[in-house]
Amino acid sequence: MSNITKPHDRQPGLIQTILDGIVWVSQLAAWLVILIIAIVLLSVLVSILDIGKIVEWESDVILFGERLTGASLGDLQWHIFGLMLMLTMAGALITDSHVRVDFFRQSMSRRKKRLVDIFGHLFFLIPFCYVAVVHGWAFTARALRLDEGSDYDGLYDRFLIKGTIPLGFALLLIAAVLLVIQNIQQLRTPDDKERN
Repeated sequence: MSNITKPHDRQPGLIQTILDGIVWVSQLAAWLVILIIAIVLLSVLVSILDIGKIVEWESDVILFGERLTGASLGDLQWHIFGLMLMLTMAGALITDSHVRVDFFRQSMSRRKKRLVDIFGHLFFLIPFCYVAVVHGWAFTARALRLDEGSDYDGLYDRFLIKGTIPLGFALLLIAAVLLVIQNIQQLRTPDDKERN
């Protein structure tokens, strides 16, 4: 695997293997953008041709029910976008490719950056992810129990898309905890670059 954890020093062991696995899932999920584009193009074509019902089948199919419609294509693009977003958040954190607004941090030493990250992860990110996982699971379970679906001939089985919320935040939670451990290890055994 390529050097994907740019700012976080790659260390052999279980932590790095798990972090690399999460990044791999994120990189794979990022390819969903191609599917989203294809569905958007198909939706536009269906709309131009004024086709309401695209295809119908005899028995229920997961997500689609008994038919594929223009409305279900519209829902599908948002569902896949949500899945892509949820599965790429943790990878962005690990590779430090997420948006940062802390202009003070950019001029800090590596040691101070690690301290800022540890503090931010412990007191903000990890508690937020925990709440999102707990409530996201309840949100998903409620959707499953109520058999939530579309009222306008869109997609059904909404528990599937809602289930990506606790999944995505669980990955982010795991990544944050492992990065805290990794940063603490680096602070305890700094290399030459770390001391600057």
